[in-house]
Amino acid sequence: MTLVNRRDQVYWWYFLVHIPITIFMDSNLVVPREYQWSQSLKLLDFHIATNNDILLIDRPDWLQVFGAFELLFQLPLFFYFVYMMPRPTRQHWVWMVVYGFNAAFTTLVCLFYIYWDQGRLSDVEKYKLMAIYVPYLALPLVLMLDYARRISAALAVKPKQL
Repeated sequence: MTLVNRRDQVYWWYFLVHIPITIFMDSNLVVPREYQWSQSLKLLDFHIATNNDILLIDRPDWLQVFGAFELLFQLPLFFYFVYMMPRPTRQHWVWMVVYGFNAAFTTLVCLFYIYWDQGRLSDVEKYKLMAIYVPYLALPLVLMLDYARRISAALAVKPKQL
């Protein structure tokens, strides 16, 4: 692997680790329960029981749309990024910005849903659950800004020297 800077190494590992998370956990939003793998169901049930995750208990329609988008758009990108990032190319840069925006935005919506919940979660449960989701806002947001800056710098027109 020829990832030069530390940020890209973090991003690469994030995408690699996110592949099984998407397949075994997040796919449960979209795949009907009777078609889910038993290990995925056990993991999902454990997470809900441990963290009282109202998102996965309620499964609002918008969250299921986000889940479908993650499976159909983000999951293929995770494989693409794991493959492309170590290569000396900039082909994936725009997709990094698109992914970063999408992931940060959808996670922010989830965080608002948790924060504005009325009475089902104690403050401790609410902040514990939010703490689980915050990294999925923070890292894609940093990634989006980082790659937007890289694209901007690469496209900048250098003034001619007199």
